[in-house]
Amino acid sequence: MLDHVAVAEEVGEKAYKEYNIEKALAKMKKDWVGLNFLLPRFKQTPTFTIAGFDEAVNLLDEHIVATQAMQFSVFKKPFEQEIEEWNSKLLLASDTLE
Repeated sequence: MLDHVAVAEEVGEKAYKEYNIEKALAKMKKDWVGLNFLLPRFKQTPTFTIAGFDEAVNLLDEHIVATQAMQFSVFKKPFEQEIEEWNSKLLLASDTLE
């Protein structure tokens, strides 16, 4: 075992960093569960507006930055597709709210 310490450390470090990416993605997705928007009617018209989205905008900004950082990680390979899909959803939500 002592002959393979460097290899074991390398594998362990890679697994740890991949685990952190997996955990961060799961946390981001969980943060959105239960987040609701208010949809008040605009004056007396049949049109609705979105209100109460300050928390969502802050969360979006934070998650977009985190997701983009993940895209540059050398440890992203097992989660590359999931990261891309999540980033696309976040950017769509951001564009919609803007």
